[in-house]
Amino acid sequence: RLIGFFVDFPKVLDKTQGVGIMEVAKRRRIMNEIEKQEIMAKAELYSGYMGHLDNAVKLLNDARAEGRNIYIEFNGQKLYSLLDDEDSCYMKVVGTTKKEYEQEQQRLSEEWEKKEKEENAKAQSKIPYWIEEGNKLIYPQMQQEWARCVAIRAGDIYHGAELDNALEIMKALDNISGEEGLIEAKKILDDAGHSGSSYGTTTRIIFTFSKRGPEFYRDIYLNNNLYDEDEKEIMEEKCKKKEEENAMFEEELEAELE
Repeated sequence: RLIGFFVDFPKVLDKTQGVGIMEVAKRRRIMNEIEKQEIMAKAELYSGYMGHLDNAVKLLNDARAEGRNIYIEFNGQKLYSLLDDEDSCYMKVVGTTKKEYEQEQQRLSEEWEKKEKEENAKAQSKIPYWIEEGNKLIYPQMQQEWARCVAIRAGDIYHGAELDNALEIMKALDNISGEEGLIEAKKILDDAGHSGSSYGTTTRIIFTFSKRGPEFYRDIYLNNNLYDEDEKEIMEEKCKKKEEENAMFEEELEAELE
């Protein structure tokens, strides 16, 4: 059974009756607190529980129905079979009743869906811009592949943020020669606040489409101690193949101008 913490009393009719009622209520609270402390002291730990809060509540309800006095440690809170119900468990763990928690989760879900739709629409509207800006920086032979890349990245979870960052870096590499360009490009990349996934996607875009892609790739991946020699050898071979491809593109462009 659950301990009752609140007692309903008849409406106070006069001062004398009111004092009596308050005294009874005080004594009831003291007795409830004493009984509560006794239950807590005698409760046995249900050790090793791992799972959702709803499953913990069910376990406690089942234990209470069987008359067992147990408690579960859940996210730093102790939940008791003879003291807690669903709402008190939720209040202890998340600070709201279950209904309030579910309403908040629903609100957050709807907000997220709305934001996702807005971000996706914004990304789709930027596709022509990304394609146009990229075509100014890449070899003409790569334009079809660039358009495919833009369409894919516009529809991913980052809504094309990697494209914005990659284009900014590619412009820096195109406008600033030598080591200074690499330093500026690396700074732009580091300042973007990438996750591991978006960092890798952005660097692959630059490697694939920037005319200085292999040079940039070497600077951020090969000139550090994160990879062993075998991995660096594979990366270097990858860079050489890309440089050969870029050299072929250059030759084709020169031939067209002759």
